[in-house]
Amino acid sequence: MKGSLQKKAYFKRYSAFVADSRVKFRLGARCCRNAAAQCRLLLRPPALPEPSRKDTPMTPLETFQSQKWQAIEAYQAQRNPLAFFQAHTQAADTWIASVWAAHFADAGLCLLAIGGYGRGELYPYSDVDLAMVAADEPDAAVQENIARFVQALWDGALKPAVKTGSLQQLLQAADEDLTADTAFLEARFLCGDRALAERAVNALNLRRDTVSFMDGKLLEMQQRHDKYAGFPLEPDVKNGAGCLRDIHTMLWLARAQGLHTDFYALARDKIITRMEAGLLRSSHRRLAQIRIELHLAAGREENRLIFDLQGTLAENRDLCRPDKQTGIEHLMRDFYRTAKTVMQLNGILIPMLRERVSLPYPRIVHDLDAHYFQIGNKIAAKDLLLFQKQPAHLFILLQMWQQHSDVNGVAPKTLRAWWAAARKTDGAFYRNERHRALFLQFFKTGKGLTHIMRFLNLYGLLAKYLPNWYKIVGLLQHDLFHIYPVDDHILTVLGNMRRLAMEEHSHELPFAATLMHDFPQPYLLYLAALFHDIAKGRNGDHARLGRADARQFAEDHALPEADGELVEWLVGEHLLMAATAQKEDIHDPDVVRRFAEKVQTPERLAALYLLTVADIRGTNPKLWTAWKAQLLQTLYRSAHAYLAGSLHTVLPENRQQIAHNALKVQGTDDKTIRRLFAMLGEAYFARFPAETAAWQLGILVRDPEAACFDIRPGDAEGSLQLFVYMPDRDRLFSELCELFAALRLDIATARIFTTEHQYALNSFVLGLPEHSNDTDRKHAESSLHRAMTQFMEGCWQSKAPSAAKPSRRARWNPIAPHIGITETEGGQFSIEVVAANRPYLLADLSRIFSRHHIRLQYAKISTLIDRAEDVFIVHAPQLHEAAAQRLLRQDLQAACTGHLL
Repeated sequence: MKGSLQKKAYFKRYSAFVADSRVKFRLGARCCRNAAAQCRLLLRPPALPEPSRKDTPMTPLETFQSQKWQAIEAYQAQRNPLAFFQAHTQAADTWIASVWAAHFADAGLCLLAIGGYGRGELYPYSDVDLAMVAADEPDAAVQENIARFVQALWDGALKPAVKTGSLQQLLQAADEDLTADTAFLEARFLCGDRALAERAVNALNLRRDTVSFMDGKLLEMQQRHDKYAGFPLEPDVKNGAGCLRDIHTMLWLARAQGLHTDFYALARDKIITRMEAGLLRSSHRRLAQIRIELHLAAGREENRLIFDLQGTLAENRDLCRPDKQTGIEHLMRDFYRTAKTVMQLNGILIPMLRERVSLPYPRIVHDLDAHYFQIGNKIAAKDLLLFQKQPAHLFILLQMWQQHSDVNGVAPKTLRAWWAAARKTDGAFYRNERHRALFLQFFKTGKGLTHIMRFLNLYGLLAKYLPNWYKIVGLLQHDLFHIYPVDDHILTVLGNMRRLAMEEHSHELPFAATLMHDFPQPYLLYLAALFHDIAKGRNGDHARLGRADARQFAEDHALPEADGELVEWLVGEHLLMAATAQKEDIHDPDVVRRFAEKVQTPERLAALYLLTVADIRGTNPKLWTAWKAQLLQTLYRSAHAYLAGSLHTVLPENRQQIAHNALKVQGTDDKTIRRLFAMLGEAYFARFPAETAAWQLGILVRDPEAACFDIRPGDAEGSLQLFVYMPDRDRLFSELCELFAALRLDIATARIFTTEHQYALNSFVLGLPEHSNDTDRKHAESSLHRAMTQFMEGCWQSKAPSAAKPSRRARWNPIAPHIGITETEGGQFSIEVVAANRPYLLADLSRIFSRHHIRLQYAKISTLIDRAEDVFIVHAPQLHEAAAQRLLRQDLQAACTGHLL
């Protein structure tokens, strides 16, 4: 008796938790997280005593709950998703049948399991899809009984999704709704009138237009891929490209044609090969494991591999050795490679299934050459053994595709034969000189290059040809701004480079497109794009290692020496221009000189600029802003002028003369100009560009002793320029940083200058929040003007920093703060801070500088999504001492980790 009471107490506690959880899941993220935490505690319920003959038998609900948790425990021990589905589905069938028997005694209704439940693929927290079919429209009494039946299922911790109606109503719903028709495709009898159920299923199958159904599912698949493509780092295991829905779609297309939906049965029917059946089965198993474990870890239906759960799944799989990041990397790489396998099979099997019903194009066939013919818009081989007999045709097929603009793909049987041969290639394939020449020709031709490289990557031949490529397939980058795995990032950069060469896209980036048009050998830029990150994930400097790979490739493919050197140099220095533009003062003549001397030639400069633009745009769409475009263009023009020997406009004495001329045009007399220049000192013209100096001096000349500020639109879209002129004081810069943070304005660049008479002349470029329009800019300018007026009058009330949490990505992919302190050529110090970004970080850093008596002279602020990379040029003689540097590092480290005292 005691054992029975323990069992009932456990099940009562579990049922109360489930009912309470459903409420909590509707109350918000915090309650949801609490419920999930409780659920995880219940994943291993307390051991229950074995029932004895004297124990009270368990109710059907208790039996279902016990069987479900036994299925979960068995899965956790064996990680067999098929066994879990079988046990979970069978438990649900039994429980639902018992509830049905308690509510429906007559035979006027039937109950069908449909959708995933009908398929027997019931995940821990998935909806249970059901259809209740009546011969005629149910009356009020039956409808009331149906409502009680559904409520009883909810009380049993199921999430029923029930379609009800007469047979005619359900047939009409299937005609009008593709999702409903798909769900009925997997209908399975559960309870009630079996004859009615068979009549319903037969009627549904007879009414289905197979061609329309397949067209609808293929369009739905494309729309689904587009919808979920925006989450590459947190992929949806159910709906993303190459995920479970793609496998289901293949099986739906087969079932709609009356075929088996077991993988090996399809192989026996010669629809797919045994190898393809094995790959589909193993891919489905891996994806199903991830989805089951996501549900269990979240304690609810969760189909996305969100950052919060990636570490949990990696730990549960015992992958986190030597550290958690390594475990996440292994988990995600396994996922990406599995998804790629499904996409490979999709490209072969779905067209083959589609062609069994009808062709989507007129069957126009004509020869392309002795080996290939074109059928519709697909290229096909006359001999399917061609690729094994002559491996060069693995590339020749794609070359034919590249040459014929009306070809947009490979016929499915040819693709199957091509892939089978590609999988058998080895190192000898790369060493063949003809193969090398064919591969290089892809880049020299240019047209269709991105599609061909993506095709080679998808089907694995790129990793066979370039062995180091395999190491980056599906490799994540834990830097808080790359959103693609490395291989996808590289191919996106390559696509961006090709886009610059296409006239129809020249309006997007006119300056870069002009440089690309004038570049003599674009194929060298394409090769540099292919190799620029190929060494990621290896121990060491990826730019240096990639440079060695590029050098070897150039030698193997007999590139002219100068061409090989350019590709090698671009790969080795591909970060140079972005780092200079984002971390240094590009208006400083010394910075421009050092950069130009590293580049050496105008051809290298143009090539590096184009690669940098393509790289940033291929890292994360949010990273490319008008401000970054303007920075890179300014650096390019200054460096080009230096290399051409015409950099005189950036020299301080020339800036001073330009400013003098501008003030004269305004009617300012020479005496006033000389007095103003004396107050500012010569260093002012080394710090500020000529155009900025002319703007500021035009205001200061009115009354050099009066504190003032001015705001104007920035050179880049979505930015404002502000300069502040007032008596200098401690923490002035820090207070301004707090003001900007309160207004949600990001500092892109800050120039801090102190005049000869101890006035601060601080200049800022401020970025508006993302997606701001002209109205937003005007509102931001008005708010800034109002706040600055209060600040200058001493009435601005600094708001306490909010305890804002870092983003989920920053929380689960943390970066260790980096503090770099180096002495510059001019005796100043450069302090570089790299950390996870957060509100008021810059204000905290500036307070630390004040505390350590460090005079800030220039700041270059770079925010890369969730990552801050800030560089400060400071005057601090005390930093020559190691002890002072150590204390400063400690405080900056504390600020970066949110532990500032």
